[in-house]
Amino acid sequence: MTAPLPDQEFVNLLDIHAQLELPDGMRAELIGGEIVISPTPANFHNWIFSELNLQLVREVPTQWRITNTTTVFLPATEERFIPDLLICESEALKSMEEWQVEASDVLLVAEITSPSTRARDLGAKVKGYAHSNVPIYLLIDPHHNEGSTTVYSAPDGKGRYRDEHRAAFGEPVTLPEPLGLTLDTAGFLK
Repeated sequence: MTAPLPDQEFVNLLDIHAQLELPDGMRAELIGGEIVISPTPANFHNWIFSELNLQLVREVPTQWRITNTTTVFLPATEERFIPDLLICESEALKSMEEWQVEASDVLLVAEITSPSTRARDLGAKVKGYAHSNVPIYLLIDPHHNEGSTTVYSAPDGKGRYRDEHRAAFGEPVTLPEPLGLTLDTAGFLK
């Protein structure tokens, strides 16, 4: 993990992040004491997102909401991640002024790797989500062999998940309670 920034430097970084005006097709995240600007996803990435979203919409209880492009504030590391998909408490999205949700309101985050994000999705983001006790991290990786889906759960609050289960695309994966549902990853195949 990157060493924390001195307070004033971090405040300056937060101000810069909040005021960024990015060109179309770009987004900014605060990861490991750095502002990371990356392109928006490719069409296949969005296909996987759509397949995942369709499965979850049918199964997730109504007190939770499925969304994307929402910033998750990770208090343990002061990072702000924008997962590809997240499931959070309904109430967390009702503020008209707020642009981020607290990690404590999040049940699941999902990241779909791309060549430009894969290293962060497999490294810094696993640690950041686990440090702030996000219960389930779903990593969909079309760039691992023929594609794989990994479910991380039971965060230890110290940057690690105690449980990790990986399945190749085409094999089912089970999301732990309180979701307790099985995803069909066959829809993630090209």
